[in-house]
Amino acid sequence: MPLTLQQLLMRLTLVPVLVAGIIGFIRYRHLPLNLRYLAGLVWFVLPIEILGLVLLILHRNNLFLMPIYMVGETALLGLVYRHTLQSRFFNRLMPWVVGGFALYAVADTLWAENLTRFRPGQQVLQAVLVLGFVGLYFRKLLNELQVPHPTREPMFWVSTGLFIYFLGYLQIALFSNYLLHYSRQLNHNIWAVHSLLYVVLHGCFSYALWLRPQK
Repeated sequence: MPLTLQQLLMRLTLVPVLVAGIIGFIRYRHLPLNLRYLAGLVWFVLPIEILGLVLLILHRNNLFLMPIYMVGETALLGLVYRHTLQSRFFNRLMPWVVGGFALYAVADTLWAENLTRFRPGQQVLQAVLVLGFVGLYFRKLLNELQVPHPTREPMFWVSTGLFIYFLGYLQIALFSNYLLHYSRQLNHNIWAVHSLLYVVLHGCFSYALWLRPQK
C-alpha cells in the first residue's frame, strides 16, 4: 500500500536529524561550547526519533515519548543559549525555567487519564519558552551590533530555525485537538506542515554545525 504524503514526510524527518548528527560528530572537536551542546541535543533527539518512527511503522502510539523529548530538548537548548548569551540574569533564571517546565510536564503526564493522548499544554509552554530564548538572542544581536555578517554566525541560523519551527508549532499545538474533531484529513495536512517545519529546523542546525564561527 503506497504511503500518503503525510506518512512520507514523517519518515523523511529522520534524514535531516541524522545529517545534523553526523556533522556534529565530524566537527565536534572544533565547535565552541554552545554548539557542542547543540550537537548533544541532536544526538539526544536521534534515538527518540528512531524509536518513535519504529512505533509509528508498527502502528503503536508514540506520544508517551513527548514529555521526555520536550524536557530534554528544552534543557539542552537552555544550555546552548546560556553559553551564547553570557548573561548573569539568564544564568540564574535558566535552571528555574527548565526545572519548572520539567515539573509541569511530569505532573501533567501523571495526571493524564490517557498517556497516549496529545497534551497541547506542554507543547504550548515549551514553544513559548524557546521563543523567549530566541528573542533574548536577537535582542543581544541588535543591541550589541558586534556581528558584521549575521548570516555567517552559526547561532543566527540556530535561532532562525527555532523561531520558524516553534512559531509554527505553537499554532499547531493550540489548534490540533480541535482540528482533529473538525476534520481528520485537515489534521493530517497540518501535521504534514509540521514535518516540513521540522526538516527546516534540522537543516538550520546542520548548517550551523558546519559553519565556522566568525572570529
